Amino acid sequence: MSQLYYKKTESSAYRDRIPLRIVRAEAELSPMEKAYLGAVEKGDYGSVKQALEEAEIYFRININCIDSLGRTALLIAIENENLEIIELLLSYNVHVGDALLHAIRKEVVGAVELLLNHKKPRGEKQVPGILLDKQFSDFTPDITPIILAAHTNNYEVIKLLLQRGVSIPQPHAVRCSCVECLSSTDVDCLRYSRSRLNIYKALASPSLIALSSEDPFLTAFQLSWELKELSRVENEFKSEYEELSHTCKQFAKDLLDQTRSSKELEIILNYRDDINPILDESSNDLARLKLAIKYCQKEFVAQPNCQQLLASRWYDKFPGWRRRHWAGKLITCFFIGLLFPLLSIFYLIFPKSRYGLLIRKPFVKFICHTASYLTFLLLLFLASQHIDSTGPNSLSHNVQGPPPTTVEWMILPWIIGFIWTEIKQMWDNGLEDYADDWWNIMDFIMNSLYLATIALKIVAYVKMKVLDDWEVWHPTLLAESLFAIANIFSSLRLISLFTANSHLGPLQISLGRMLLDILKFLFIYCLVLLAFANGLNQLYFYYATEEKSCYGIRCLQQNNAFSTLFETVQSLFWSVFGLVSLYVTNVKPPHEFTEFVGTTMFGTYNIISLVVLLNMLIAMMNNSYQHIADHADMEWKFARTKLWMSYFEEGGTLPPPFNIIPSPKSVCYLFGWIRKRFCRKPAKRIRQTFETLGTRAANNVRLNHEYQEVLKNLVKRYVAAMIRDAKTEEGLTEENFKELKQDISSFRYEVLGMMKGKPHSAVPSPVVGSTLAYPGNSFKYYPRSSFDKSQKKAPVNTANNNLERKDSNISSTVYPENSINSPVVVVSTEDSHDTLSPEASKTGSLLRSDKFLSPGFYETFSPSDEDGQKSAGLFRLKTIWLDSSDIARQLCFPSNVRLSRELSIMGEGKGDRACSILTTWRLISDELLPFCINDTGF
Repeated sequence: MSQLYYKKTESSAYRDRIPLRIVRAEAELSPMEKAYLGAVEKGDYGSVKQALEEAEIYFRININCIDSLGRTALLIAIENENLEIIELLLSYNVHVGDALLHAIRKEVVGAVELLLNHKKPRGEKQVPGILLDKQFSDFTPDITPIILAAHTNNYEVIKLLLQRGVSIPQPHAVRCSCVECLSSTDVDCLRYSRSRLNIYKALASPSLIALSSEDPFLTAFQLSWELKELSRVENEFKSEYEELSHTCKQFAKDLLDQTRSSKELEIILNYRDDINPILDESSNDLARLKLAIKYCQKEFVAQPNCQQLLASRWYDKFPGWRRRHWAGKLITCFFIGLLFPLLSIFYLIFPKSRYGLLIRKPFVKFICHTASYLTFLLLLFLASQHIDSTGPNSLSHNVQGPPPTTVEWMILPWIIGFIWTEIKQMWDNGLEDYADDWWNIMDFIMNSLYLATIALKIVAYVKMKVLDDWEVWHPTLLAESLFAIANIFSSLRLISLFTANSHLGPLQISLGRMLLDILKFLFIYCLVLLAFANGLNQLYFYYATEEKSCYGIRCLQQNNAFSTLFETVQSLFWSVFGLVSLYVTNVKPPHEFTEFVGTTMFGTYNIISLVVLLNMLIAMMNNSYQHIADHADMEWKFARTKLWMSYFEEGGTLPPPFNIIPSPKSVCYLFGWIRKRFCRKPAKRIRQTFETLGTRAANNVRLNHEYQEVLKNLVKRYVAAMIRDAKTEEGLTEENFKELKQDISSFRYEVLGMMKGKPHSAVPSPVVGSTLAYPGNSFKYYPRSSFDKSQKKAPVNTANNNLERKDSNISSTVYPENSINSPVVVVSTEDSHDTLSPEASKTGSLLRSDKFLSPGFYETFSPSDEDGQKSAGLFRLKTIWLDSSDIARQLCFPSNVRLSRELSIMGEGKGDRACSILTTWRLISDELLPFCINDTGF
């Protein structure tokens, strides 16, 4: 390949250079401080301890020095999760600062516990937090340890902090206008909003709710609703608040997943913390489920366990209903619907009889109400056909106020029954809850139209005049118009029953969401319509033709489409459907420019309305349908539960028109209320009240105890499942490789320290040997044996030899008898510790646990001669995880370390572990010390 040479000229465009320098330079570290921080980074325990000791004597090292990344030695040790060095640094009273927050963010539970147990040195000045410089801190001033722990959702850390009595600030209401909120908003609105978001993010932590809340379900319900309201107020953080709200809903659903029996489920769903002593116990049925519906907890309501309990209550007295053929179901429903008048009469006369109690079952009640409504629609259809009229020339057609027909008299009891049902529902639930349901609003409009129709027909009947000339606003005409609109609403009201069907239910919910999109679209469309209507009316009002301008036997074609604002709006609306031609833009005089402007405006309106707005509406409706389709099961089950719950209520048993007939039970209730109201005895009432209160209080204590016991079990199961899922989903990440490298590096420095005669502990070594301090264990270190250096060194057991026989406790490979101080390796699990047999003690052979090799602890020892007996001091190492042996080869080791090629694969089945590879490392130095790394693949 040819090479290109460029001649350097003085006129080069890059001969001038921009001088670069560090503008915000930091204080340079001394070489000793760099070495000190480097030792902490590498996990060199001996060097760190030596540096700390020298710092106390010579003051040449600032133990609180900061590297270029703003980290102290303590923060570096926390990042590397080196608990030994953290404990060492704390013992020398290094500056803690935000170390606890860093440990919580890294989720190092051991470091958090060490920092919480660390006591500040006596005499240290306590500086208020407000005076500290927080500009260069990694955390804002409002972040406390418990808030940060809740953000990470670490159960163990949160539990440690809660045991020390921490607290979280109580956030104010969504629309709070107190002095504190107003002043905080005026001073720094961003800081106030972020602080409130951090608090709510902590409060929404599932682990914190499970640990600190007496009623996790109620806390999750209220918090999710409050966060949803906050998302509407603070639009800047809408997505964050909505995500937190979904987290609370999901937590309540996951907690309910842990129920294992119908008894536990009933205790949860029937519990009510605000039980009124005056109310009956039956009124508390499914109180928690009603609360979940009120707070719109769709995930909780649609949970399979909850739905199974509801289905068992819905199909009560109909065992095996779901397993029946669809034809059998249809026939059963048809016969029950035909018998609804008889069942209603039985309930009125004999409410405690077999058939009287049958109609109180939710499923039978639903069928009877549906049959009653279908009968009402049939009567409306007959009324619209005028089947009882004698003809168009009859007297009733010539009278302006005709009397009601027979069918209309039959419709009247149903209308009165519907109105009475809505009044009772509004009285029981309250106006606010009643207005929350759109179907109730539709019922209110429908009943209002029927009432207006009846009133107008009465007014028209009183006038009773012979038909001569109808007035525009005649009561009969108005009544017929309102009755026609009410009939449309009555027919559409039948759609609400589609919710009971699994196929039509999601379609009905999607239709409801699309209506909201249509309302949004109409707002923009009306604005465009009025804008163009105003312009076209201003342009064409002068050219309006008279309605009776006729010449000869032919009349001129009228062109009054844009003569008035109302006519213009009508013309533009119908033009969307292609019912208005382009002729409306023509004018009689030869005013071409006016026609051009009018035609352009009319065409622009059609482009905007048809091409832009109509397609936007289609896209919005498609998006709404797709949203429902993605959550079809949850949305449908939630809507079906609302329908079912309306029939689980105690009242409203009889369908219209039988509900307007006073039943014996209602008469008894009425007389009982009158007697309590006007004929009561004070002393007896007080005594009965106290007895009632005592009984109810005892029942409440019992129910609360059962509820708390069930909650305790649910929380335990939830936490166990959460930790198990977290371990399963965690997998192998970059952090695992960093921790692995840190562990191996720390272990390497420990081994090098032992070989150089610098044990882990600062205690001087005795002549015979020294004990190396290590957490929970000790290790007897012996110097090189005095036998001849020229003698051949003892061989090291390789993995092939050591793992040759899985069933044997002692490897067949032994050391020669003259290698008394040869290092030996014992590989054992956490639960089993093998000891040296007398034969093995003499030879110093390698032992292995009889159990299957699993991730555990690996111990090394050297035989010593004490009173003629061979013994071993154990030295426990850390567990080191590897995904494959190739990763081990990529780790950085000094040049005097090499990896042997000898590998042994244990196990080939699909049991606990598919395979386990033991890799032997050989350290080439004056003495030979092998150590093992367990490489386990799953």
